[in-house]
Amino acid sequence: MHPSSILALFVSLAVTGPGLHVVDVGQGAALIAVGSEGDAVVVDSGPPAGGELLLRALLEHDLDRRGVAAWIHTHFDADHIGGLSRALAGVDGRAYTHDDLEVGLFWDRGFEAAPPSTEAFERYRVVTQGRRARAEAGARIVAPGLVVEVLELAPPPVDADENRRGLALCLEVGGLRALVPGDLPRAEVELAAQACGPVDVLWVSHHGAADGSSAAVLEHARPRLAVLSAGADNAHCHPDPKTLAILRNAGTDLSGPELGVWILDGAGLGPGQACPVVAPALDGLRGGWVGGDLWIAPGDEASAGDPQLWLGGPGGWARANPKSASQ
Repeated sequence: MHPSSILALFVSLAVTGPGLHVVDVGQGAALIAVGSEGDAVVVDSGPPAGGELLLRALLEHDLDRRGVAAWIHTHFDADHIGGLSRALAGVDGRAYTHDDLEVGLFWDRGFEAAPPSTEAFERYRVVTQGRRARAEAGARIVAPGLVVEVLELAPPPVDADENRRGLALCLEVGGLRALVPGDLPRAEVELAAQACGPVDVLWVSHHGAADGSSAAVLEHARPRLAVLSAGADNAHCHPDPKTLAILRNAGTDLSGPELGVWILDGAGLGPGQACPVVAPALDGLRGGWVGGDLWIAPGDEASAGDPQLWLGGPGGWARANPKSASQ
């Protein structure tokens, strides 16, 4: 797997819906789902340091003018909620001014179980006060070319950690289906994959950590594309070689579609080579390592149903083969 699997020519492209914009926020996660008429649902908001990057992605879809239909946070870890306050403040970076982003509603896992005592959560509580609600299982957001459903999972135990208390979402964007399970552990992701059914895109749980994936997840979801958001400077050595092995084996052990795997940064992949154990585990994967954003659009006849993939970079967007052989 190597960036050389990407087409070298970048083009100026205004990406329009329907599609999924996976934002490279570093060590964290953020996703913008855009419907056929431009309505958008945002999932998570990355770490505090990723707020500017997320805002740039939102502006690309004209969401400073249109507003965001709904913003859903899967759980309250700082790398999933930390960028919200900066993104909401708009271009001037100041809250409660004329250019603040408008959001129709905020959903989260609820405050019934004690949220984490962190600065990131306190900022989240303040900026969403009076505008947020608990996302109930089965709740749906529907807009032209866009459906988001909160999946029903087993109630977490009283002593569950923050990851296990999170939400799992099933998305449909112009015929493109995706499973987004936040940082849930594998048992919960398996339930979510069963509930959502076969998808085109699997957002790999917990940034590719060993506790978030299993062969059963892939058997239920049968994705054509798997996406991991890790961050080149993450201290957890994500993605874990065990997860990469599960993804690699999906192309040979299962009877489903061949799987393309795309990683947004990742320990051991950047210049620092922080976790040298990760890079060798990429051998044999089909896909690529992305130092930027991803735009995933529904497949068509020309792509034989495979999702269409564009890679974001300093010069614009480049078209990529979703299943390029690793190099």
